[in-house]
Amino acid sequence: MRLGDIELHSILENYFHLDGGAMFGVIPKVIWSKLYPSDDNNLIRLDLNPLLIKTGQDIIVVDTGFGDILNERQRKINALAGETRWDQELARLNFKPEDITAVVLTHAHADHASGALKANPDGRPGLRFPNAKIYVQQGEWNDAMNPNERTAATYLVDNLRVLDDSGKMELLEGDGPLFSGVSVKVMGGHTPYSQAVIVDGGGQRVIYPADIMPSSAHIKIPYVAAVDLDPLTTMKRKRWLHEQMLKDGWILAFDHDINYKFARFREGEKGKVEPVKVE
Repeated sequence: MRLGDIELHSILENYFHLDGGAMFGVIPKVIWSKLYPSDDNNLIRLDLNPLLIKTGQDIIVVDTGFGDILNERQRKINALAGETRWDQELARLNFKPEDITAVVLTHAHADHASGALKANPDGRPGLRFPNAKIYVQQGEWNDAMNPNERTAATYLVDNLRVLDDSGKMELLEGDGPLFSGVSVKVMGGHTPYSQAVIVDGGGQRVIYPADIMPSSAHIKIPYVAAVDLDPLTTMKRKRWLHEQMLKDGWILAFDHDINYKFARFREGEKGKVEPVKVE
């Protein structure tokens, strides 16, 4: 996709499986299973869709998937499909890991941040994108490095510490521009300091809100994952997304959808908001 002089690419880093009830919260299975069928273990497939942005000066990766540094137990818990596709996906776009100048993390959960690392030949984790600075909200990083009983399973502190010690971290304080045509907006909801990435170019806007609206099945306001720490804020942000996208024609990039990578919204029958695929 092109926005003026800016290129955007959805990356299929891998896919994994998660309990459907965890992804749809208070919505009964008899309803959500019509949108996302589950297997006999109640697991649904979720893609890992980082975003690659090429501006005139920078090549930016937004979120990084799981990567290849999980141990066998962690891989089994997340029912990962196979090996990371980062090298194949970059080669498909004629890039190398060394070409990436920035990594922006919407938040630091394992399925968004672990792919910023790679497994070195000695088994130790190292930086996947060695020339990239890594941007995340200061509050999110504080929470990630000091998880509580509820968040400890989603923040893999030992891995995050490798990033923390790399000298590449750039901690942000709130909303604002990062690069030409690229800005961030703190959303909250999923985690208190999770952020969306916004790309503007050619008179169009793309927003990557990550787990505020992880799939097209989550467009409906009450469809909020059980893991969201502040579901009321998530719902508030989804109402805001509906308003902006319907009024101004924004494009949304989904971080976990298996069918829609980019979509506009339209108002269908009885005011129902529906996705329209954008290639």
